[in-house]
Amino acid sequence: MNRILVVLPSWVGDVCMATPVLRHLAAEHPTARIIAFGRPMLASLMDGLPFVHGFIPGSMRGRAAIAELGAVRKGQFDAVLLLPNSMRSALFSRLSGIPERVGTARDGRAWLLTHPFAQTRRMKSAVDFYADLAQWWTRSPLSDRVIELRVRAHEVAGAGALLLEATPRTHADAERAAARDLILLNPGANRLDKRWPGDSFARAAAAIRAQHSSAGTLQIAVTGSRSEATLCADIAGRCGAVDLCARGITLGSLKGILQRTALLITNDTGPRHMAAALNTPTIALFGPTDWRWTPLNYPLERRLVAEPFLTEDRVADDHPHECAIDRIAVGDVVGAAGQLLAARDAAESHRDPSRIPS
Repeated sequence: MNRILVVLPSWVGDVCMATPVLRHLAAEHPTARIIAFGRPMLASLMDGLPFVHGFIPGSMRGRAAIAELGAVRKGQFDAVLLLPNSMRSALFSRLSGIPERVGTARDGRAWLLTHPFAQTRRMKSAVDFYADLAQWWTRSPLSDRVIELRVRAHEVAGAGALLLEATPRTHADAERAAARDLILLNPGANRLDKRWPGDSFARAAAAIRAQHSSAGTLQIAVTGSRSEATLCADIAGRCGAVDLCARGITLGSLKGILQRTALLITNDTGPRHMAAALNTPTIALFGPTDWRWTPLNYPLERRLVAEPFLTEDRVADDHPHECAIDRIAVGDVVGAAGQLLAARDAAESHRDPSRIPS
């Protein structure tokens, strides 16, 4: 194969969890060009990945889909791998004229595919769903399932601009600017019942700052999408944080921010997966969404669930009242933050003997 198109899922977290598949395809077809297709906002997630060679923006909706089909046909692809399970993506791939079309055989769409995969829906992460599909198609095991993002120089500069920092003049200045000195709050989510209360975020941030005031350089910042601007502004005002939403943060500059973040506190949403891909210590908060649907093989994440004693045979999604996210205590978040920050400080002291307390 010379050219392979990969249709990305719609959600930021799912796109992050698709990166092992993209890496696998590039390894299996080292001379092929791997092109991603997805919502325009997702382009920055692909930016910098050495195994993705191009990006075609599109949503496969409305009149714009006609022009998107033209762009895909112009690419003369040998195969397309569909990561979404929608009928729309299967129909789009069929109309594109790509000869080999691979995807899951769900919702009656198998007839549109040349390689329909009968995937069982067991409780597993999107990483494993996508990996199972890819290794079935390539007939090669996909063992490296670590998710991955890369941060470009302009995204580092964008992060500095959001924090109102001066442009570094020397290499030493750049290293100091890249130091992990930020506590980042991500209070939004696509569903209201997945959001830990804004007041709880503010109280937790204030307590963490008070306990770690000796760190000196620790900052608090709040991030979110445009639709979450009011929520972010309220939390920033309550705890004296930098409102990155008001300053126009993008997915690209968020990568730069996460690369220098000492600790992310987040609901179960896209930035959680971005943090795992960028090795950012994370506290992930789960209410009526079961963490077992999105497990990450990531040792720097601490998961806090609303109902820790839910029996294994029950799924949190089916028990919204019992698993209401506001049941997570502020003190538990502050305690988990202390553990992760202490581990960070110990690691830094180990790397730099001059920082070991006398």
